[in-house]
Amino acid sequence: MEYPHPTTTISEGPDLAGEMAAALAATSIVFNDDAAYSKKLVKGAEIVFAFARDSSKRAPYSSGQPYIEAYYNSTGYFDEYMCGSVWLFLATSNNTYLSLAMLLLTRVRMFLNPGYPYEEMLSMYHESTSLTMCSYLHQSNVFNWTEGN
Repeated sequence: MEYPHPTTTISEGPDLAGEMAAALAATSIVFNDDAAYSKKLVKGAEIVFAFARDSSKRAPYSSGQPYIEAYYNSTGYFDEYMCGSVWLFLATSNNTYLSLAMLLLTRVRMFLNPGYPYEEMLSMYHESTSLTMCSYLHQSNVFNWTEGN
């Protein structure tokens, strides 16, 4: 390409980093027959995903960036977390990534309440996440537990 490409340096951007993690993880699956290259792609995906999850970097990467805002003005990053965590789970089989994806789907149900036709599927994720979280929290011995019913 024979035209100038403006560049900018960013230090925040969970939305961009989540998408990059998803792309690298998905590509690692495509190149699975080249173990060294696939492993390098997964490593890159994990590093970028860790950047995306860093709570000090939560402002969208387009915020205040005139070259970026005109083309991609992000309003959130949870969908990018979801995409990145699902692809990382598929690339690594690490259940931590799948748990994060399920937790985010539960958040969608609780705070956005999309209703039909998504309610049944999101309810399933919510139930599974609730059971998983309860099993972990019960082991912590930090909370007072009731008998329940």
